[in-house]
Amino acid sequence: MKKEKRYSHHHILPRSQWGTNEDDNIVLLPETQHRAIHTLYANRLIAEQLITTLDISKQAMRPEVRERLLETLTQHKADDLDFWYKPSTHI
Repeated sequence: MKKEKRYSHHHILPRSQWGTNEDDNIVLLPETQHRAIHTLYANRLIAEQLITTLDISKQAMRPEVRERLLETLTQHKADDLDFWYKPSTHI
């Protein structure tokens, strides 16, 4: 018998970092993916998430993408929530 896929709600900006329960801050994810995100990133700020992503994907990421991410990370403070979380075209 095939298992039914379970889903759960995930806050894009964690509630622990002033995220809301509004629809635009919540996505529906398969439970396994949701658990993986929390295991990898542990509700870190987005800049910290990018650093973790860079660390675990050194071999898989194209060099120019890695360079651009590093450049963005070094130009902005990790705790600058306005930069990292407000919608814009700067990244």
